[in-house]
Amino acid sequence: MANTFSKDKMATLFEETAATTSLNLTLSKSLDTYDMSEASDKGRTDDAAGSGADTEWIPQEYRFTVQDGIESTSGDFQDLIDRNIPVRRNKAKRILTQIKTKDLRDPMRLERAKKGMAKDIANAVDLTAYETMRNRANMTLALTGDFSYDDAILAESKMLNQGLGRYDKKLCLSIPHYNKVAQALQTANRDVAVEGALRNAMVGNLSTFDTMRAEYISSLTANATTGLTVNGAQSHTVSTYDGSGDFYLDNRQMTLSITGATTTNFPAGTKFTIAGVNAVNPESRSDNGELQEFTVVTAGTGSAVISPAIIITGPYQNCTAEAGAAAAITILNIASNAPSLFYTPESTFLVPGYLPVEQAAGGVETFNGVTDNGLPMRMTMWWDPHGEALNIKTLIFFDVAVVHPEQVGIILDKQV
Repeated sequence: MANTFSKDKMATLFEETAATTSLNLTLSKSLDTYDMSEASDKGRTDDAAGSGADTEWIPQEYRFTVQDGIESTSGDFQDLIDRNIPVRRNKAKRILTQIKTKDLRDPMRLERAKKGMAKDIANAVDLTAYETMRNRANMTLALTGDFSYDDAILAESKMLNQGLGRYDKKLCLSIPHYNKVAQALQTANRDVAVEGALRNAMVGNLSTFDTMRAEYISSLTANATTGLTVNGAQSHTVSTYDGSGDFYLDNRQMTLSITGATTTNFPAGTKFTIAGVNAVNPESRSDNGELQEFTVVTAGTGSAVISPAIIITGPYQNCTAEAGAAAAITILNIASNAPSLFYTPESTFLVPGYLPVEQAAGGVETFNGVTDNGLPMRMTMWWDPHGEALNIKTLIFFDVAVVHPEQVGIILDKQV
């Protein structure tokens, strides 16, 4: 009787745990899951009916230059430039464990193992989404002091300058920033449910942001490098294909030649500005009065792949001028910090992968499920007759596609 009572209580406990797991997945649960077979449907959770390819392409929208006057000429026609973004499905997370024969006498053990593996896999996906968005973000709010709830207005202003005023806006506070906000709001006795915020991993909306809280600390490493300069005047020309004409060109980024850059002193994720290169509001095509903020996508020696690409003319213009020869590069993340994210829902997608299992394989049993953040997850179990153990493998195969890095930003504080 006691043992039965214990198992019932344990089952209830784990059901409650599963129900509250979503608190740990606030970021990835806020992202749509992209359907590669039909762009209008973001809700599909596997690609069994799709191409099965590990690299596919998401098309970006067309933009045009609006011209003055009633009359036109044949020279006014504007080309349709197909811009496509690669999705590589190159991310995978796995857990393996064994349950011995004697342990299988407790039926709850297997259920607890499956739930625990699913929860930890989902948490790993959430952290991957955060770090991918952090490293690809094109907007950087670098504060010299501590983060305050009023700084959300500065982040919103950056989004307005990027022509994102009509978009929904989301803010994922890092734990240190959340602590500052929660304490300040309590002290100020503002009209927010601070007790509920602490309980539900949410705070009242800051500025016009739908606000949430991260459940982990992942820092952007400090970079104190100085003296880097642009090696020759450079900009990017928007095109459908690369120089060979065989492959799509990813127009979100370009290779920038940099004097003094190495993989160590200018690593991926570094945030920086270039002297003389201001940002352009993509809607009005006017100078927004601030230096364009860039991020390093791929580090190199003497160069780096950076985002955004520097585009100075046409409907895709985002900068006032090219990167001039010998122009100074200023790094923004000069102190290690766990940044908060601000972004639009349209900026980033989870992309599901699909890995089939040969059902005819002897002794293999497969369970397919979906994580709390909407990705298909496969559990495979097989019996080891020599070790008298049940082997369990949990696997998830996916990608995080930052389709619009110009719609993603980070907030860094204490950058002195």
